Amino acid sequence: MLEWLTSREALALRTAEQVSAYIERHLKWNMAAAMVDAMFYALAAQIMSTETVIPLLLTRLGASTVLLGVATALVQLGVLLPQLLMAGVTEGLRYKKPISLISGAIERGSFFLVGLAVWFWGSSRPGLVLAIYMVLRTLGSISLGMIIPAWSTMIGKVIPTRKRGQVFGLGRGIGALVGVGGAMLAGHLLETLAFPRGFAWCLMLGSAALFVSWAGLASTREPPDLVVKPRPPLRAYLSQLPALLRRDRNYTWFVAARMILVLGTMAMAFLVVHGASRFELSGMQIGGITATVAVVQAAMYLLWGAVADRYGHKAVLCGCGLMMALAVACAALTPVVEGLYVAMAAAGAVVAGEFISGSNILLEFAPPADRPTYIGLTSTLLAPVRALAPVLGGALASGVGYGGLFAAAAGLSLIGALLLATRVADPRIRGPERAGATG
Repeated sequence: MLEWLTSREALALRTAEQVSAYIERHLKWNMAAAMVDAMFYALAAQIMSTETVIPLLLTRLGASTVLLGVATALVQLGVLLPQLLMAGVTEGLRYKKPISLISGAIERGSFFLVGLAVWFWGSSRPGLVLAIYMVLRTLGSISLGMIIPAWSTMIGKVIPTRKRGQVFGLGRGIGALVGVGGAMLAGHLLETLAFPRGFAWCLMLGSAALFVSWAGLASTREPPDLVVKPRPPLRAYLSQLPALLRRDRNYTWFVAARMILVLGTMAMAFLVVHGASRFELSGMQIGGITATVAVVQAAMYLLWGAVADRYGHKAVLCGCGLMMALAVACAALTPVVEGLYVAMAAAGAVVAGEFISGSNILLEFAPPADRPTYIGLTSTLLAPVRALAPVLGGALASGVGYGGLFAAAAGLSLIGALLLATRVADPRIRGPERAGATG
């Protein structure tokens, strides 16, 4: 498929020894390419932060707390639902990069188109822009979901386990540090430009950074899979998944713990909305909070990466549950705006940990040939919960207030972390060859 995207050297590989030598020969290059991808994706995440800029934009466009939750849920579903359907397709592809590039370009372009809509109609037709946002970002997230099994499998192929935490921790860490400037730029744009142009510039500049990250992805030197699984009929492929869950009880416990941890993030999109209404944040304060998140994320990408390489990705995900509980506790209890900074910083640490370990741990649960299935199955099982979480958060905020929402989120985060710590064996120690044992 689209072999013009693959080098002649890679196309000539025929034996496992040749593939291993190719991977080792190009390891530094691929590590650098992955770091460029991670760095500029992190930069974009600060310029158009989903923790600050996007929730405030949707609020300015007229979204209620419930609609804000629905918009977040649609993006989550778009990312997660296609993955299982694409997993079987991915397992039959000798090269994973071409589909990653095509779908990745669509996902990145959606932000730019939303920025244009905000620029032209944000003031005059905010309801239309809100609808455009929900449609384009859902389509963009579907494109992202389509490539995740392929992209994750490619990364697992070209970068060994011992290097993944370092590569993504360093890449995202540097990106987050650079993102401090991006966050302050976003704050300056929101402070000095009349609505909606500040938000429009944030989206279009963020999209530009995403396309630089796409260039890093495009430069990855991927060897072929010498053996690919035949693509089964969809019904036959889906029918084998319940048996996988029964066989791999450790993985099943992991999914259960992750579901509870995901529910604990129900308050994520409402931290800054609550703070903005309570403390009447200015544009520069929003930029300052986003910059604080960027600094903390830079440090936490490095720290989580080191923890993942030394102690495993399970330890990182347990830490994310504790940090989420800290975030909502600070947001609920702080009497001063500085406490909101702490809350958002803790939430940023959760985002960093999820990026470092949320997908990488799945590469350790599964044998290489089954990695797309484990990635896609996990995403599909988590999809309803990820969709429910922000909607439930919005409903709780509207029904019982932010205090009730934050209390529920803290409790679920702690329960999920405890379940993960006590019922799930670290797959790095256990190994995929023992996956069928009882957890």
